[in-house]
Parts: sequence; C-alpha cells; structure tokens
Amino acid sequence: MAFEHVVKLLNETDVVAIVTTRKNGERAATAIWSMVVDGVPYVRSAFGPESWWYRHVVAGRPVSFVDGDGSIAERDRASALDLPRVDVTLVEVASDDAIQPALDAEVERKYAAAEPSSVRAMLTPEALDCTFRVEPAA
Repeated sequence: MAFEHVVKLLNETDVVAIVTTRKNGERAATAIWSMVVDGVPYVRSAFGPESWWYRHVVAGRPVSFVDGDGSIAERDRASALDLPRVDVTLVEVASDDAIQPALDAEVERKYAAAEPSSVRAMLTPEALDCTFRVEPAA
C-alpha cells in the first residue's frame, strides 16, 4: 500500500486501526480517529499520554496502519493484525502549532455524528499535546 493510499484511508475512513509495538515486541492494534487537512494526515490521542498506543509511539517503536475499516480493532484486535498494513512515521505536532485549530475543525466536521463526549475528548489540551503528523516510513 502506497503512502498516498494511507492518506486516502485516513481521510475517508471514520475509524482507522493503528498498529504499534509493545516493549516485548508484540504488535497491538488500536482503533483511533484521524484527520486530514490540506492533504496531510494527522492522528491524536483522545486519552492523552495515558493511551498505550501513544506511549508506544513516543518510545520510538514501529507504527503502521491497517488497510481497511479500523473498527475491526474494536471488535477483534487479533484479526486486525492479520490484515495488510503500511509502515509510517509519526512526527509530534506542538499543541501551539498553527495547524491545531484546523485539526480541531476537522474533528468537529468529520465526527459531527459521533458521541459528543468523544469529540470533546479529541479537543482537550491533553489531546492537543498528543497530536502527530503521519509521514511515510523513514
């Protein structure tokens, strides 16, 4: 899967499955939300730094996205790991970066039909501190 496909996937899919690696090398799939602004994909931890996928990323462990509807990771994490995926690099975005208001607006637009408390969780200062730009694997 080419990186352009990842951008399309993160733009058009409500829930994506991020695959991170635990300290022991075991892979883990987590369903998360994503945003694309001006053709650039982003992800954010709604649970701030307490999210284990976030901790795996900041520890420098490998990251990829499953090709397809990421809600499978909500139902069956093991099955999500069997699907094709593409490796990516996540780059931290500062909470005061000029892109943050556009990301907030995209969260509100893309997830307007979602549970309001889930949307609010994506807009907290803690979540903004846990924003990443998605780039091709290094």
